[in-house]
Amino acid sequence: MTALALLILLHTVDGHEVLINPKMITTLHAGKKDQDNKFYTDAVQCVISLADGKFVSTAEDCDTVRKMMEKR
Repeated sequence: MTALALLILLHTVDGHEVLINPKMITTLHAGKKDQDNKFYTDAVQCVISLADGKFVSTAEDCDTVRKMMEKR
C-alpha cells in the first residue's frame, strides 16, 4: 500500500488511468495549441518522458503534473 502512495495517477487522452513513479520522469513537454502537431492529437496536454525511454501522453496539463510531482 505504501508503494502506491508514491505514484501519481494521470489519465491518457482516451480516458485510461496511468500510475507513474515521479522519480522516473525526466522531462515534461506541453502541447502547443497554436501549431499543428504531427506526433499527437490536440487532446494531449502534456507528454511525459520517462527514464526508461518511454513516454506517456496525458490529458492533464504539465503544470498539473508538476504540482502532483511536488506533492510526492
